[in-house]
Amino acid sequence: MTRVDPRRRRLLKVGLGGTLLLAGGGLLGWRVFEAGYGRFIASGEVPIALSVKEFAVVKALVRALLPADDGFPSGESLGVPQRIDEEVWAAAPALRRDLKAGVQLLEHATALHGFSSRFTRLPETSQRAYVEKLLAGSNNTLCLIALALKEMAHLFYYGHEAVWKHIGYDGPLLKTAVPPDSTVAYKALLRKAGAA
Repeated sequence: MTRVDPRRRRLLKVGLGGTLLLAGGGLLGWRVFEAGYGRFIASGEVPIALSVKEFAVVKALVRALLPADDGFPSGESLGVPQRIDEEVWAAAPALRRDLKAGVQLLEHATALHGFSSRFTRLPETSQRAYVEKLLAGSNNTLCLIALALKEMAHLFYYGHEAVWKHIGYDGPLLKTAVPPDSTVAYKALLRKAGAA
């Protein structure tokens, strides 16, 4: 039987302990970093597909795109961020990953456009200016991310009954909506998460 040098054993223990400490500290640091975004989540809002951070970014984007204006309700008040979360949840896994990565990029790409803070920390006027720059910009990736999220936000906003009277729409021919199975399943998850 070969004996292991005690100095080598000690070195292995220190290395393993240091690795575990770094991994645990990194995980804790990430949790603390994400926790700061919790202040953006209102009571009753429960992100299912998006992380708390991603949901906060989507809320800020909806606020920038669809503020309450000229008698129109805000997109945030109509639950558009929650509907975007539902759509991300119902998407295919690859598309879901891309959407989530795009939201993360949108949050941190502000410096590329001359802003001194990440998107959720900018004042609302600067958030609107940033979104306008993204939509009109030459960076195809950021432009496509902003455009995809804008289209989803507008779809859910103008599809809401509270907006119809403002745009002169009488409503659909079918008076009783039949939600898709994904919506039924998502709402069940929301109820379960709200009860937890």
